[in-house]
Parts: sequence; C-alpha cells; structure tokens
Amino acid sequence: MIFSKRHQQEQPISRVSLAWLFCVQLFILAPHFITVPAWIALVWVTVVFWRWRIFQGAWNYPGKLKKTILVFFCCAGLLLSLGAGFHFESMVSLLVVGFTLKLLELKNTKDFILLIFIAFFILAAQFIEFKHFLAAFYGFGCLVLLCATLMQLYRQSDNKSIWKNLSPSIAILLQAIPFMILLFVVVPRIGSFWAVPSPVQAKTGMSDSMSPGDFTELMESNELAFRVSFTAGIPTREKLYWRSLVFSFFDGRKWSQSREQKAENYFNQSRKDLRSHVEYKSNPIEYDVIAEASMQPWLYALAAPQSWSNNIAFARDIRLQAFLPVTERMNYHVVSFLDYQLNELTADELEQNKSLPKTGNLKTRALAKEWLAETGSTEKLIAKLFNYYHQSFSYTLKPLPLGVDTVDDFLWNTRQGFCEHFSSSFVFFLRAAGIPARVVVGYQGGDINSIDNSLSVRQRDAHAWAEVWLDGRGWVMFDPTAAVAPERVQKGIEQSLSATDRQFLAKSFGSSFKLISLMREQWDAMNLSWTRWVMNYDSNSQASLLERVLGDVSPMRIALLMLVAGGGFGVFLFLLLMVRSTRQELSETAIVYLQLCKKLKSLGFVPHADETPRVFANRVISAKPDLAEPLNHFMALYERWAYGEEANIELELKAALRKLKV
Repeated sequence: MIFSKRHQQEQPISRVSLAWLFCVQLFILAPHFITVPAWIALVWVTVVFWRWRIFQGAWNYPGKLKKTILVFFCCAGLLLSLGAGFHFESMVSLLVVGFTLKLLELKNTKDFILLIFIAFFILAAQFIEFKHFLAAFYGFGCLVLLCATLMQLYRQSDNKSIWKNLSPSIAILLQAIPFMILLFVVVPRIGSFWAVPSPVQAKTGMSDSMSPGDFTELMESNELAFRVSFTAGIPTREKLYWRSLVFSFFDGRKWSQSREQKAENYFNQSRKDLRSHVEYKSNPIEYDVIAEASMQPWLYALAAPQSWSNNIAFARDIRLQAFLPVTERMNYHVVSFLDYQLNELTADELEQNKSLPKTGNLKTRALAKEWLAETGSTEKLIAKLFNYYHQSFSYTLKPLPLGVDTVDDFLWNTRQGFCEHFSSSFVFFLRAAGIPARVVVGYQGGDINSIDNSLSVRQRDAHAWAEVWLDGRGWVMFDPTAAVAPERVQKGIEQSLSATDRQFLAKSFGSSFKLISLMREQWDAMNLSWTRWVMNYDSNSQASLLERVLGDVSPMRIALLMLVAGGGFGVFLFLLLMVRSTRQELSETAIVYLQLCKKLKSLGFVPHADETPRVFANRVISAKPDLAEPLNHFMALYERWAYGEEANIELELKAALRKLKV
C-alpha cells in the first residue's frame, strides 16, 4: 500500500492536467495582477511558456544556478518595486512569485498537489483585496476550477474528463455553503469580516489642510467617499452638509487644524457632557454610514451628532473621528439634529478663531474694518459681503492663479474661484473685522440610488463652508458659495458649472445613458447590501442577530442552534445521497450503445433481451448488408473502448456513431 501511494505521487503530469493547471493559475492570479507590480505578470507568462516547452521535451528543467538567478532577480524586483517594508502587498507579491516559480519544479503528482494547496492561499487573499460581492462569485468559480483540476489529477487515463469534474465540484461546494453560513453566523467575531488593513491606499480624499486648488483636484475624481442609508426619508439636498474637518489656523495661504484641535483632550465619548455646549432642538435624523478606506481618522456626519457608534470619538467642534486611521470600510450609526445650537466658546478658542498672520492681505484687512463700521453689526456685514459675492464673482473649476496675497488677489482682482476660495476669503474677511470665524470642510449633497434609496457621496461632492460666532446664537453656518452658485447646493456640482467647466468634472461611465445608469445603481445597491450584511458583520451585528433568533443568547442555545441546523442539513444530505444511490445510473458505454439502438430502431431493429451488442449488430448486417462496413467499424471501436479500456478512442467512437447513416 505504501509503495502504491509513493508510486502514485511520482506519476508524471498529463498534458490535460498541466494545461488546466495553467488555466487555473491564470484565473486565480488575474485579480492580483491588478495590484502587484506589473513585471510579475510578465514573469508568470515566461515561466508558463518555459514549463510547456519542458513538457514538449524541447527544453530542460532549470539547474541550481538558473534557479538561484531567477530567485535573486525576483527578490530584487520586489525590493525595488515595494521597498523594504513588510505590508500586505509585499506579502501577496512574494506569494505570487513563489507560486509562479514553483512551476519550474513541477515534475510529478506530489508537486502538482503542492501547487494546488498554494493556490488555495492565494485565492483566499482575493477576498482581502477585493471586497465587493462579485469577488465572492469569482472566487467561488476559481474554487470550482481548483477542485475540478485536483480531481483530474487522479483520472489521468481519461484525458477529456476535466469537464466532467466541474459538475461534482460544484455539487461539493454547494453542499458546503449551508455549513459555511452557519459557522459564519455563530462563530465568535473578533472584528468585521477579513478585518485586515486595506492593501489599496486611498488615492484621493479630504486632506488635513486646505489651500487654493485642493478641492479642484477632488472634482476630477469620481471615487466613492461613503454611502448613507437613512432610517426615514432623505433630507433635502441643501441640508446635506457632511461635516468632516474644522480649520481654525491660517498661515497666509493654507488652512489647517490648530494644535488644540489635534490634542487628545479635545475629544470625548461621554454623551452627557455634550449638553453643556450643544443644544439639540428638533427633527432628529437617524442613518448608517459606510465609509470607504481613506487612511485618515476623520469621519462624516450631519451636524450636530447626538449619538453615534461606540468606536467613534466626538470633538468639541461637533465632528466625529475614529480612534485610528480608516484602513478598511467602516460602518457606523449616527443620530443627528439639523436644528441645534453650539453655545460654548472658551477664551482660547475665541482668540484662535480671530487670529490672522501678522502680515499680508492689507487691503482686505482695511476694508473689513471699514465695512463693519459702515454696517454696524456682524449680521449686516455678512449680508453686504454675500451681496458682493453674488454680484461680482463667478464659480469655476479653473480659476486664474493667485498671487502672494491670495485673499486680496481673489476678492479684489480675479473674482473667480471654487468653494475653498469663497470660504477662505469669507472667514479671513470676518476675522479681519474682529469676528470669530472658521472654515469647515466635508462633502455636500450626494446621489440618490433609486433602487435602495441610499445616498452615494463621491469625492467630486467635496465642499467647504464657514461658521461664524454670533452672540446669543453660538456658531452659525454660512455658505458663501451658495451666494455665487446656489445651484451647487440645491442641485449638485454639475448643475452649477458652465459647459466649459463640466468637461473637467469627473463623470461615471455611461452616465448619459439611462440603462447604464440604472445598471450602475443596481450594482451599487447590491454592493451596499453585501458590505452591510457580510463585510461588516462584526460582534455587535452577531449579538443583535442571535438575540432576534434565540432571544436569550447563551452557549447552550448556540450549541443547540448548531446541532439542529447543522444536523438537520446533514440528515437531508444523507437522505439525498441514499435516494441517488438507489437510482441505476448508466455508464458511458451503455449510453453510447443506447444511442446506436435508437438509430437502428428507425430501421425496425430492436435488440433482444438475450442479445449481446455484437450479436445484435450481426443480425442487422445480415438484413442490411450496406451497413456492414460502418457498423463493423463502430463495433470494433466499441469493444476496444468498453472491454479493452482504451479510453483515448472515445472521440473516435462517437465520430463513427455520427457517420453511421440509417
């Protein structure tokens, strides 16, 4: 027995098995070729060609020197491409390179099995890199191919049997799905599904500072920032200001957070302490947010949040922030009040939100004090400034470049810009008049999905506005962009731009075609459901689900659930197999013989119960001598195939059956 196993492991690989291994490798590695360095795909093509030439006998296996050189160059390539740091992409790249080079050592069944098991690990890495629901179906297809290829390895006498292995492979995996779902639901969670840092770094997104031109770059990106699902109806678009960061420090060109805003004591999670400086009035809005990986800790919410998920901190400037950078999709629940009053302002915050650089923008400083003296109040000054914006400015994605004194140049010379220009100049002007003000950045609006009524907010929806401290009213929001282009707030970015500017705006593929737009919405809706119910299934989701199913969650009840569900399905499979085993399944030889009988029946010939195939054929030939040659040829092939076990003549036999004209 030991000898037979060893002999089986040392059997050479057939042509069909090798070809299918190449095919499976291509399907499994194709998604990784998108993320790993491009030269690795070229190495795989080269190695596959080399291994095929070895199989043909044209080339030899590489010696130790050649293998050492190959490994050295691949390691050097990984080091140059990915650096010396150890991260997910370098780990996957190293695994893919090893999986590829192992082909050059593939000699027998034992090596083949090793490659198949490595393929399972690389397939698992797909689910970490690609988290949409289509990746699950693609991974299932790759798993079917892997199982079928492994079956083919032990049926090398049947060179065409690979297609027949697909059906049992699918059946095996489908039988495993109920058990997989059961384990997925009840096994204790230590984090969300595949909770590892995202291997793909965020390419665009909100940064921790703002200077002229930053938001214009975001308009050229259609990448998703986050999705929102509201418990009740969606508020009107002009109320959808998604708060992300608040900037209180200005260095003359760039806005950023002050040192106090970055300090740990600026955050807290205690909801009872919020009442001291936030007054919630009416109209609570409840919603769930699924934020894409941004590699930054700040999150997005409508002001002012009143309650939120436990894994989030709350800042004094009424914004939410994660404890760590968001390296994977993050799901959180928020209840916000659009009607609120933020009352508290410490002496240090007062001074910080009135401070300006000591020099620069002299004209704006002088006119701010002059206008305040003319109007006599903060509200009237703001109204005059808004009227100036409305009458004299234009809204464009490609404004003229600004000089050293950016605010002076924008307000009194170019008078064209984007939201960061308006919010920055507005806050600077009020500070120059001695009025506390600050810049708020985030996103405004979003696209409503008609399929599931969710809201998709993209990078192109990035926006900046302002807050002003008014005595008796606290911090009050003002959006100077709305004075210049009200369509930006009411209808969206695209409706507020000229035809020339629209060409610079990022657009979704096929957005001008209704059918394609509907298909994209359906795709987004399915992805949202997949993310919500599978990817973000964490310990909280598990506890909530088990409470609904079991009531009082206890180890005994969970064990009982596993026993009933798992045992019930196991009994069902057992009964199904018993029923199938009682059926008399025809062999391949019997099926071919029945096809011959069906043809001859049209001539009036039916085999007798005691007739062998050869006797039956001879009886037909006696009555129809013209069928002697083709029928004898068919029977000779049939006997070699059925009794001589010459499986490689199956195609020739079936061709002979087709040529038998009756």
